[in-house]
Amino acid sequence: MNGGKARESGDRRGKLVLLLSGLALGLAASEVALRLVGVSYPQPYAPDPYCGTRLRPGFEGWWRKEGAAYVRINRHGFRQGDREPAKPPGTFRVAVLGDSFIEAFQVPDEQTFCAQLERGLQDCSALAGRRVEVLNFGVSGFGTAQELLMLRYYVWQYQPDLVLLAFFPGNDLRNNSAELEPYRVRPFYRLRSGELVLDDSFFQHPDYLKAQSAWVRFKVAATDRLRSLQLVYQFRDAWRQRTAAPVTGGGPGVDWAALAEPRDQTWRKAWDLTERLLVETAREATAHRAGFVLLTVSNDVQIHPDESIREAARRQLGVRDLFHADRRLDQLGRQHHFAVIKLAEPMGQYASENQVHLHGFDNTQLGVGHWNVAGHRLAAEIAAAAICRQLQKKPATEDECPPAPPNPPPLPTRCPGRTAFRPRTRDLINDADEVPSSRLTRQTC
Repeated sequence: MNGGKARESGDRRGKLVLLLSGLALGLAASEVALRLVGVSYPQPYAPDPYCGTRLRPGFEGWWRKEGAAYVRINRHGFRQGDREPAKPPGTFRVAVLGDSFIEAFQVPDEQTFCAQLERGLQDCSALAGRRVEVLNFGVSGFGTAQELLMLRYYVWQYQPDLVLLAFFPGNDLRNNSAELEPYRVRPFYRLRSGELVLDDSFFQHPDYLKAQSAWVRFKVAATDRLRSLQLVYQFRDAWRQRTAAPVTGGGPGVDWAALAEPRDQTWRKAWDLTERLLVETAREATAHRAGFVLLTVSNDVQIHPDESIREAARRQLGVRDLFHADRRLDQLGRQHHFAVIKLAEPMGQYASENQVHLHGFDNTQLGVGHWNVAGHRLAAEIAAAAICRQLQKKPATEDECPPAPPNPPPLPTRCPGRTAFRPRTRDLINDADEVPSSRLTRQTC
């Protein structure tokens, strides 16, 4: 009887070994197949104590969700090559803040807006004899609040001469509003008695705490190496996006409502908050002796080459044109004395005259989504020409470069005995003409 039990136990072990071997071979075969056909869905983001999320330092991999590009993030966590914070002598630096349009994972490094803006500005006569560097601080999903915090905590160490903030009306208004934005693992500002108050309660959100756990770090490391896991997470994210609450027109995550006058109190408050954040960002730049330019990014429907699609959007919104946001932001710039570069109208005219799609890709849908290579090129050409005209009015000289700013506050470190860390950021902003560098907050456990 004992011999029978031993044989039965051996049979079970043999079957288990065969099962595990089959699973391992199947996984290996799927990995080979996925790599041969180029399937890749990397996870390039990591939690951040100030902005909620940002790019993972040292990340690299193929991005094929929309367009296709091999993406490399430098050791500082930015898609800008190997440039270091210390600015070389004789260099004119532009820091570009923005969301996924500036991050630009959809196109190769050399074809991004930032890379092409750099080449365009190098030919500007006002910068003759100086090297131009355009630094990319774009992160997908960022709103103006996160861009302001990115500027304060990460950008000033690079000593930019000019800050260019790319504003996308299609979702930046929603991203800024705690009432409209469904994704909660991010900082928000709120207006209280006309003052901006930072709400950093995302530190207490379960998703933020979980993202720092050893288990999640292990999953991220495994996902970097296993294409099959990337595919599983891609299906999961696609399903969540499909079942998410719909937005008011446009593609995934895009609000057409921002292209018309706000029609309820929630959207009016979102506009008021956004304008206050933009003015604060301009003041922050002025306080650091850097120029400030606001760039309004085109929404795909604004510049679609098919007039019938634009007309359908106008009818849906009940408007005569789709440029309300551009006009409103231009007026804001006039009131507060900063330049505004409006991309939608000239890009729309070009798209209509040449019947070319400036948004969208063959592997998604032409005319919908982010800028393609042609869109990045045209946007950079328009921006470079406008910035150069501004500089020619008052050429940037070496002695006008901003001084080295005060060191940014150290990044929070994990407090002993705590599951998570958080800085105390009671950041109350008043209506003063300048924002002192002491406004940068310190971390305490």
